[in-house]
Amino acid sequence: MMTTDLWEYRPGSHHAADLSLTGYEVEATDGPLGRVEHDAGDHILVDTGPWVPGARVLVPVGLVSRIDHLELVVHLDCPRARIRSAPPPSAVELGGRAALDAHYRK
Repeated sequence: MMTTDLWEYRPGSHHAADLSLTGYEVEATDGPLGRVEHDAGDHILVDTGPWVPGARVLVPVGLVSRIDHLELVVHLDCPRARIRSAPPPSAVELGGRAALDAHYRK
């Protein structure tokens, strides 16, 4: 169960407010996830083309464990399966943050 705010970067994640993460690679704890398509500040939209062509997932920034600005990689603190089973962005748009809060706080 997560105790941090899902919608804020963790202390020590190396988030830089003046740098967009768009274009950065995204790595889950068990391997590559995709590439940041959009950085919205409180979440990133990830194009998961490598394992689900055309699919996108919305990832709250509270799941970011660290950002490597030299290698342009966002590291997440969860496995790909957890993200893969998250509600799709369209469901989040309809239900708001509650859908993702419920999913990641299980």
